[in-house]
Amino acid sequence: MSSVIEESKNGAESAVLALHKQFLDADQPSADLLPFNKKALDIFECLKFPHRKHEMYTFVNTKALADTSFSLKTENSVQNSFVKQHVYAGCERSHLTFVDGALCPELSDATALGTSVKIGSLIEAIKDEAFKNILQKSIEQENDVFASINSAFMKQGIMVKVGRDKQVEVPLQILNVSSGGDSGPVMTVPRAYIHLEPSSELKLIVKYVGDGSNYFVNSVQDMVVEDNATLTHIQIEADSKDAWNFSKNRIFLKRDSKYLGYQTVSGTRLVRNHNEVWLNEPGAEMELNGVSVLEEDEQSHQFVRVHHEVENCTSHQYFKNIINDRARASFDGTVVVNKGAQLTNSDQLINNLMLSDEGHADCKPNLMIFADDVKCAHGATVGQLDDDQLFYLKTRGLSDPIAKEILTRSFARSIVQKIPFESVVKELDETLLKKLEANNE
Repeated sequence: MSSVIEESKNGAESAVLALHKQFLDADQPSADLLPFNKKALDIFECLKFPHRKHEMYTFVNTKALADTSFSLKTENSVQNSFVKQHVYAGCERSHLTFVDGALCPELSDATALGTSVKIGSLIEAIKDEAFKNILQKSIEQENDVFASINSAFMKQGIMVKVGRDKQVEVPLQILNVSSGGDSGPVMTVPRAYIHLEPSSELKLIVKYVGDGSNYFVNSVQDMVVEDNATLTHIQIEADSKDAWNFSKNRIFLKRDSKYLGYQTVSGTRLVRNHNEVWLNEPGAEMELNGVSVLEEDEQSHQFVRVHHEVENCTSHQYFKNIINDRARASFDGTVVVNKGAQLTNSDQLINNLMLSDEGHADCKPNLMIFADDVKCAHGATVGQLDDDQLFYLKTRGLSDPIAKEILTRSFARSIVQKIPFESVVKELDETLLKKLEANNE
């Protein structure tokens, strides 16, 4: 069954309000989550859908998305054989499968994690006063309208907590499967809370795939990394061609903790990743790497905010986009070095490789520095394949298409090969980088 609405005459905001009323009446969310749902809806009404001059959406046209009438899917059906295709080698007994935003225990297996990792629902998680405060604060201070929509429709979600001093040797994979809508577009709202206790370690792989079409994945992840803990977070976007995928990652880093992020986008109708990182205690360190390979009319947009709140913290960002045909990519990233955050070390670099005259790339790296003893740098490039490098390869007997393929693959592989998980790298070589082979034939 689906709760379907039509676009109302009062605009896209009214359509969301009407859908939310149906959500409350038909889906009957948990009484524990209901106050959060209602508060998030209030925030949504204040934020409203963004116009093109909105600071967060300068390069992203969301009109088609906002004007689409979505339903909320309540029946999920995905074959186990499809899930197995997308579970990485090494994660056979450490994966959690979500279908249309809901955890499917029958398609999941987390037995390899043992007692080092506690897995529960968000309803269980909010019994912890600390998490309840985090959730409440994140909803009340939400600045992204789509993340507020996620919270307004939040009915299910997952909590993953790694115990103190526990180094989880096997990676945990969260597989988000969207089955799409046969009768019209559907929206799903996956939600996850990841908590690493002091001196713990976790490798987390989040993959988005489609076993159907005509859907909008609108996900939110809150991640708390406590003292001396390390979170490696790999995010793979491999959705259906006509899907929308918006994600917001909120990362809170404590003393001497580390966050290593890797994001890959293979391209779809519209992908937008919003990463917000808070370095809250001395010694915190974050690194965020991303690569997109886009063709036809695909779009990939990155919006990043890194907040250096205290002294002696480090942040690195490195993104690459390969853009062909009429594809579009953008990067809007700001590093905020607040007063008192001395001895900050931060850098940003965004490289765009254009393979056509019709593609489009926008870059907006930015530094806001309110401390005087810092080391910060940023840069961005937009260019084509180097003629001298092409000439050199062709003088060695390579054809023009093969020479271009070698150079474009090398450009993307410098990010892909940094991912510390061999099964993911192998798959990306066969999927993401395979697109470059097609582009240059």
